[in-house]
Amino acid sequence: MGPKRMELFEKLGIQTIRDLLFHFPFRYEDIQVRELGTILDQEKVTLKGTIVSPPVVNFYGHKKSRLSFRMAVSDSEIIQVTFFNQPYLKKQLELGQVRAIYGKWQSNQQSLLGMKMIKEQTEGDTLSAVYPTVKGLKQTTLETVIRQGFEYLDGNIPEIIPHYLNEKYRMWPMGQALYCMHFPKEMSEHQQAKRKIIFSEFFLYQWRLLNATAQDLSQKGVRVYYDVDELKSIISQLPYELTRAQKKAVNEICSDLMAPFPMKRMVQGDVGSGKTLVAFLAMIASVLAGYQVVLMVPTEILAKQHTENFNRLFEPMNLHAECLVSALKAKEKKQLVEGLASGRIRIVIGTHALIQEQIEFKQLGLVVIDEQHRFGVNQRQMLLNKNEVGVNLLQMTATPIPRSLAMTVYGELSVSTIDELPGGRQPITTERLKADAIDTVYQRMDEELAKGHQVYYVLPLIDASETMQSIDNVNEIAETLIERFSNYQVDVLHGQLDKAAQQAVMDQFKQNHTQILVATTMVEVGVDVPNATIIVIQSAERFGLAQLHQLRGRVGRSSLQSYCYLIGNPTTDQGDARLDIMTQTQDGFRISQEDMKIRGMGDLLGKNQSGIPQFHYANLIEDQHILAVARQEAKQLIEQPYLLSEVEAARLQEWNQQLIIEV
Repeated sequence: MGPKRMELFEKLGIQTIRDLLFHFPFRYEDIQVRELGTILDQEKVTLKGTIVSPPVVNFYGHKKSRLSFRMAVSDSEIIQVTFFNQPYLKKQLELGQVRAIYGKWQSNQQSLLGMKMIKEQTEGDTLSAVYPTVKGLKQTTLETVIRQGFEYLDGNIPEIIPHYLNEKYRMWPMGQALYCMHFPKEMSEHQQAKRKIIFSEFFLYQWRLLNATAQDLSQKGVRVYYDVDELKSIISQLPYELTRAQKKAVNEICSDLMAPFPMKRMVQGDVGSGKTLVAFLAMIASVLAGYQVVLMVPTEILAKQHTENFNRLFEPMNLHAECLVSALKAKEKKQLVEGLASGRIRIVIGTHALIQEQIEFKQLGLVVIDEQHRFGVNQRQMLLNKNEVGVNLLQMTATPIPRSLAMTVYGELSVSTIDELPGGRQPITTERLKADAIDTVYQRMDEELAKGHQVYYVLPLIDASETMQSIDNVNEIAETLIERFSNYQVDVLHGQLDKAAQQAVMDQFKQNHTQILVATTMVEVGVDVPNATIIVIQSAERFGLAQLHQLRGRVGRSSLQSYCYLIGNPTTDQGDARLDIMTQTQDGFRISQEDMKIRGMGDLLGKNQSGIPQFHYANLIEDQHILAVARQEAKQLIEQPYLLSEVEAARLQEWNQQLIIEV
C-alpha cells in the first residue's frame, strides 16, 4: 500500500490490521437479484441481465459524464441502465456480457440508475456492506483491503472472550464474528456476529472499570473525620431546608469521606436541583476536619458566582472561600498561591487556573468538579495529584441519566441522584413559536419588565469559523431590542468580550441595572439570577435538547412564574422533535434520555472529555440489556479469576488495551 493510500486509511483511524477489521459497515445493501414485477418505484435493487447494446459514454459540463446501455433482464424485458460520472466502468462492460448491477429503479422510464456493479464472487450473497469512508477512498477499495486482511491472518484471530462465556451464551468465535460483520450472507448472520461484538466491547469495558474500582479500594485515601454536630448546626442555619434528595446525597458523600480509600462519587441532578449546595456542604465537612478543598468550574463567571454564593451563605459561620481565575492581578494571585501553600486558605473556587504547576496545597482533602464533562480526564488527574495521599473526588453533572445506566457507564464512580427541585418553584411555561410570531414574545416581555423582572435573549454561535457573524447577530438583535424597549437597559454578552468585560456585564444584570441581556450560550451553565423570568431562545432548532434544557434552567429559579420561548423554523424531523419534547416535559431525566436517543451517549456526556468510551459498534442506549449481562459477568470474573486459563487471562489483558479506545 502506497503512502497516499495509507494517509487515507489513517484518516479513518486505521493503522493496523486490527483497526481494519474493526472498521465496521454502517449499513448493508440488499443485493439479492430481483424480478421487475416485484420492484417499487425508486427502490434500490439488484438486477441481472445480458448487455444487448454497446455501452456509450457521453461527456457534458465540467468533468461530468453519462454511461448508458441496454440490458435484457428476461426474455421479454429490456431496461435502460445509466451510470453518472463513472466513465471508467465502460472498460468492464462488453456486448453480450451477463452482469448484476445495483441501483435505483425508475419505473416511469423503465430504467436503472446504476450505483455499483456486483462482483462475480459476491453474486451469491444477498448483502453488500457500506463503510464509513473519506474522499479518495472507494468502497470497493475498502472492501478489497479488508478481505486481504482476513486472508493475511488466515483464521488466526485470537479469542478474547473466555470459553465458558462463549458456551454459556452460544456466541461465535471472534474470527467468525468479525468476518460476518463485514461479509454476512444474510441478516441473521449479521445479528449473530453483532451480538458477539457488542458483548465483547461491553465485557472488556466493564472488566476494566471494575478492576480499577478494586485497585481504588486498596489505595490509601484522605479520611475525613469531621464534627457531625457542627455540620448539622451549619445546615440548620441555612435560609432554607434541604430537600429529601439533597439530604440523601449529603449523607452518601459524608459516609464516603470517612472511608479509608479515596471517594469517587458523581452527583447528578436536574437544572436547579441544588447540586452546588450539596457540594458546598461536602467541602465544609472536609474543612471541619482540617483539610483544604477545591471547587473547579468551567468559566470565570461561574467561579465568581459560586464564590459569592458560598460567602453569602457561610461567611456568617466564619467560612470564607477565595476565587482563583486567570484574570487575577499578579499581587492578588501571589497572595492566593502563598495562602494555599501555607494552608492559610482552606477553600478555593476557580477555573482550570487551579491546575497550574505553581499551585500547591498544604493538605488537600477534597476536589469538586462542576460540569465534569467540560474537563478532560488529564485535567482532573492533575488536580488530584496535588496531594501525596489519594484525594477525595466529587464530580457534578446537570446531564442526568437513569441511575442503573449511570452506575454502569461511570463504572468506578458511586452515583448520587438529586431527583427533586426545591419547594416553591413553579413549572416554566414553555412555548415554541415561528420567527414571525415574535410580537407575542415582545408583549410578554412588556408585562414582565413592567413588574421589575428581567429577560435573557439567547442566540446560537453559528460555528467556530463564523464567530464574528454570530457577534454581529447579537449586536443586531440588541439594537432592535433597544429601539423596541427604550425604557429599559439592554446589554450584550459573548465570548469576544474580555473576561473583565464579561464579568461587568453579568454583575450589571445580577444587580438589575440591566433588564435585557442578549447573549450567546455563555449563560448556559450555572448562571443564577432569580429575578429573570423570561428566556427567549432564537434559532432554537440549532441547539441540542440538553443545551435547550440548560438554557431554560436560567429562569424559574425562584417562586416567580417564568417563561421560555423557543423561536425557530426546524427543517429536519430531529429539530422538530427536540422542540416538541421541550414543550412536553421539564423532567431533565426524560430529556437526557430523549437526547441520548437522538445524539448518542458519547455526544451527550462529552465523549472527548468525560471518559465515556467510544465503542466500535456497541450502543449504550440501545444495547442496555447486553450491557447489564456483560457487567455481571465481568464482576463474577474479577471475584473468581480462576475461571480463566493462563492463556485466556493473557489474551484478555492484551485485548483489553486495544479493543476499546482508551478512556
